[in-house]
Amino acid sequence: MQNKAILSFFWQHIKPYKWFYFVMLLAPLISSFYPFAYNYAIKLFLDTMSSPNPLTYQAILLPIGLFIGAQLTLETVWKISNIAEWKSEPYVRRSILLKSYDYVQHHSYLFFQDNFTGTLSSKLKGLLDGYDKFWAEMHHGLLSRVLKSIVGLCALFIVSFYLGLFVLIWAAIYVPVMYRLSTRLNEFSFQETESRHALIGQVSDKITNIISLFAFASRKSELKTLDDQMSHDFIPKQIKTYKYNFKLQIIGAILYLMMFGFILFYMIHLRMSGLITIGDFAFVFGISLVVAEDIWHATLSLQDFSRAMGDLKSALSILNVPQQNLDQKNAKALVIKSPTIEFKNVSFAYDGKNAVFKDLNILVRPGEKVGLVGHSGAGKSSLVNLLLRYFKNEKGKILISDQNINDVTQDSLRENIAVIPQDTLLFHRTLMENIRYGKQAANDEEVIEASKRAHLHDFIMQLPEQYHSYVGERGIKLSGGQRQRIAIARAILKDAPILVLDEATSSLDSQTEKLIQDSLNFLIEDKRKTVIAIAHRLSTLKHMDRIIVLDKGAIIEEGTHNKLIHDEQSLYKKLWELQEI
Repeated sequence: MQNKAILSFFWQHIKPYKWFYFVMLLAPLISSFYPFAYNYAIKLFLDTMSSPNPLTYQAILLPIGLFIGAQLTLETVWKISNIAEWKSEPYVRRSILLKSYDYVQHHSYLFFQDNFTGTLSSKLKGLLDGYDKFWAEMHHGLLSRVLKSIVGLCALFIVSFYLGLFVLIWAAIYVPVMYRLSTRLNEFSFQETESRHALIGQVSDKITNIISLFAFASRKSELKTLDDQMSHDFIPKQIKTYKYNFKLQIIGAILYLMMFGFILFYMIHLRMSGLITIGDFAFVFGISLVVAEDIWHATLSLQDFSRAMGDLKSALSILNVPQQNLDQKNAKALVIKSPTIEFKNVSFAYDGKNAVFKDLNILVRPGEKVGLVGHSGAGKSSLVNLLLRYFKNEKGKILISDQNINDVTQDSLRENIAVIPQDTLLFHRTLMENIRYGKQAANDEEVIEASKRAHLHDFIMQLPEQYHSYVGERGIKLSGGQRQRIAIARAILKDAPILVLDEATSSLDSQTEKLIQDSLNFLIEDKRKTVIAIAHRLSTLKHMDRIIVLDKGAIIEEGTHNKLIHDEQSLYKKLWELQEI
C-alpha cells in the first residue's frame, strides 16, 4: 500500500475531529518561529551589551520582551494543543480499532481457517501503534523539524544571502538522497514486521494449545521450532534493517559535518573581515546550527517515519483482503413463519474442484426431527456449514421458510438457528455471561432456569463464585461435559425455531451423556422446532422422525430407525452393528 493510501486511511478516522487536529498542527507551525525569535533576542542582547553606550533597562527592554513573549507563546500553543489532543485522539484510536475489528470480523469463515488468530490480533494492535507513530512524527517530530528548517533557512537568506544559498543547495542534495535511501528502509521494515506478526501468531497458537504441549511433552520441541523461526527468518530480517539504517546514519552524518564545517569557517571569515557584529555572529551561527540540526534530525525522523510506515503497511494488509460471502445490498431479515428447510439441487466444493455435493435435494418439514449419518467425510458437517452460510453454495438454492438464505442477512439467518457444536468454545468471562450469550437480553432468572434445564445449575452452585465464576480462556477450567451443557443452556435460552446438533454427545462418559441427552430431549421434543442432528452415537437418533444416510455427499438411504435397521443391505445397519460390538 502506498503512503497516499495510508493518509487516506487515517483521514477517514480523523475527519470528524479535523478542527482539533488543525489546532494541534498550529503548535509545531507557530513554534517553528521560536528558534528565530530566541536567537534574534540573543543578538539584540549581545549588540546592546557590546555597544559603547551605557547599558540601561530601556535598551534591553526589546530583547527581554521578545524572549519572554516567545517563551509564553511557545508554552501557550502547546498547552492548547494538549487540550485538543485529549478531546480527539482517544476517539480516533477508538474509531481505528472498532472499524478495523469490524472489517476483520466480517471476513468469511474460510478466512479465519487460513489465518492465525495471534497474527490477526497483532496486526490490529499494529494499526494503533502505527497511528501513534505516524501522528507523533506529524505533531512534534518530522513535521516540526521541517517547519523549523524552512523558517530558519528564510532567516539565513535575510541575514546572509550566500550562506542561505549554500544551505539551500546542501539541503536540495541532502534531502532527496536521504529520502530515496529511506524508501529502501521502508521495504526492509515491512518485511521485518510481517515476520514479527507471523512470529506472534505462532506464539499465540502454542499458548492456545498449551494443553497439547503438556500432554505430548513437546515444550522443548515447540521452543526449538520457535527459536528456528526467529533465527532463520525474524532475526536476519531485523539485522538487515538495522544494518541499512546504520549505513543511512553514516551517510547523513558525513553530509551534516560537511555543512557544519563550512558554516563555522564561513562565519569566522565574516567576523574577521568585520562584515558582521558579535550579535550577528551569534544570531547567524545560532540559526545555522538550528537549521543544520533540524535537517539532520528531520532525516533521522524520516528514517523512523519510514520504518513506522513499513510497520503500518504490514498491519494495514489485514484490511486489504477482500471480504467474501457478504450480505447482498438489498438483503432482508429472515422471517420464519414455519421452519421448513429445503436444499434444492445444491452443489458445492471447498476448493472449486473436488465436489462435496452435487445436485443435493433434501426437504425437512416444520417440526420434523432429522438425523444425519455417514462415514467421516460424507458431507454431514459441510451440509450444516452451508445451512449456516459459513460457506456459499455454487449452484442450487437453500431455502428456509421458502426464503433463499443467500438473499437474507447472515445475522438474521443465524439468529433463527441454535447450534450445539461438538466442541463448545467459551469466552474468558463468567458463567452467567457465557450462558447469556444465547440471548443477551435475558435476565438472571432466565439464565438460571435455562441452566437448570441443562442440568448445569447444581454444578454451578457448588462453585465459590457460583454464576460469577470465570471459566478460563476457551473454557479451559471446565470439563467437556460442562462446556457442552453450557452450549445446551445457550440453545434453551435462545429458543430458536431451528436446532442443529453437531455431534453433541460425542466423546463423553455414559453418566454425562445421559445428563446431556436428557437436556437435549427437552429441546428435541419441542414440536415447534425443526431439528437437524449429526450424531456419532447412533443410539441418540433412534427416536428421530427420519434418518438420512450420506456417502460421498449423496443421499444413499433415508427412513426411520426401525426401517433402516431391518434392511440387511443398508449402510446404517452396518454402522449400527459396528457400534454394538
